[in-house]
Amino acid sequence: MRAALYARYSSERQNERSIEDQLAVCRRHAEGRGWSVVATFSDAAISGAAMLNRPGLQALLAAGAAGAFDVVLVEDEDRLARNLEHQANIYNRLRHAGVAIATLSSDAIGILEVGLRGVMAELYLVNLGQKTRRGLRANAEKGLATGSRLYGYASAPGGALTIIESEAALIRRIFAAYAAGQTARDIAAALNAEGVPGPRGGSWTASTINGSRQRANGILHTDLYAGVKTWNRMEVRKDPETGKRLPTMRPRSEWRETPVPELRIVPDDLSQAVRARKAAESGLHPQAIANRRRPGVFTGLLKCGRCGSSYTVYNSGRLICAAHREKGDTVCANRRTLARAEIEERVLRGLQDRLLSPEAVAAYVRAYHAAWADHARAQADMRAPLEQRIASLGRSIERLVDAVCDGQASAAMMARLKAQEAEIEEARAQLAEIATAAPPPVTLHPNAGATYARLVEQLQANLSRMSAAPDVADRAVIEAVRALVQRIEIFPESDDRGAPVEIVLHGDLARFMSPEPGVATLRGSKVVAGGGIEPPTCGL
Repeated sequence: MRAALYARYSSERQNERSIEDQLAVCRRHAEGRGWSVVATFSDAAISGAAMLNRPGLQALLAAGAAGAFDVVLVEDEDRLARNLEHQANIYNRLRHAGVAIATLSSDAIGILEVGLRGVMAELYLVNLGQKTRRGLRANAEKGLATGSRLYGYASAPGGALTIIESEAALIRRIFAAYAAGQTARDIAAALNAEGVPGPRGGSWTASTINGSRQRANGILHTDLYAGVKTWNRMEVRKDPETGKRLPTMRPRSEWRETPVPELRIVPDDLSQAVRARKAAESGLHPQAIANRRRPGVFTGLLKCGRCGSSYTVYNSGRLICAAHREKGDTVCANRRTLARAEIEERVLRGLQDRLLSPEAVAAYVRAYHAAWADHARAQADMRAPLEQRIASLGRSIERLVDAVCDGQASAAMMARLKAQEAEIEEARAQLAEIATAAPPPVTLHPNAGATYARLVEQLQANLSRMSAAPDVADRAVIEAVRALVQRIEIFPESDDRGAPVEIVLHGDLARFMSPEPGVATLRGSKVVAGGGIEPPTCGL
């Protein structure tokens, strides 16, 4: 019986040796059953409430589907999942592949055990969540810590908070500077120029200081600095598929406040002055807000060539490096602003003339097919010796078994038989792993280049109307064109307005293909075996 072991622990606060301990006890259990351990899988510091965010579990399921083992052994079923739906999913997928599930207490888990243990595991998470919320509520009502460390305070075991005077002085300085008329960007730039570390040790940004009025975070929106503990503002749920934390703001009427005057850092008059300025600035002209929020065709894809940060809106129709705008010259000296319309037009022209030209697409197709051929040859070279070794071991094992049946068994012969059986299982597991990793052949989608070229033409013809108020159909065209681009690097030759800028477009022609290639080179772009082709690059 070929066995695979799986181990998991949930939290970074748990002992990292938990994985080793689980695997060790499972290995001893497998040896006691006479099973041959051919693979181990694990997920460290990941909750069992989701599946897609666990690479160890996903690898186990893929190897099981490839026939790499006969049974999965875990310490307990809740190591596989703490969710009834996911436990049933895992059970069904492994059963379909002919793979059994075993625990330290049962050598064969059936559908009844899956149902009962799945319900128990899910109830455990529900009860744990209720107890955690109850504990956080009790801490909040007492003015104790209810989450990660807040800048300006240190927490002791049990949640008691104390003020860190050096950080408190800096918080008061930020409040005073803002009340005096400085912007959050000005303050961040000054702190970075002085080399003052930010709350997390990095640079200061305007968003670190401003935060969000809706979420009441950031230096200027933190109520605790004014001596008030605000809680029950947000509910955090986990996506059951990905395990990602999804925060949702509760209505303002559900927020709760607890006075904690002993934790006040900012005097009341200074706090009120900042609130008054924030309230005044919240009444921006609606058209200014609309211009600031107007989506760009390539928003998020435009990158500063000097520091790698994204470009952000500077004012109506112009862009600037976000790192320079939010953190100042000491982080990025690129203060050049650019006309968004001009950048978009040049990128679209580059897509049409360079990236989607018949010559570029044809070269990409040739490189892709050459990469696939190289990869297929490499896979064959890896399979051949394993297949030969498996055949040789199979013949040897048959001879040994015949000898045992004829009464010629000896201790040395039995040891050799056991060793060869373990070796052949290991070779089969390696062969199954190669088969699982083998990518399918690549194919060119019919007329893909021409289809995308027409979309770019359509976007160019309607760009001004789309940028102002894109409807659903327009947005579909924009998203299709955006999908051709991995990133756009912008290199200003100088900070002078009107000086030339170099634009390097990193395109993504891989969408014309079926994944995944081997190794080749295309116009300076590297293709890594099993990892996909890095998009070709062209200068505009």
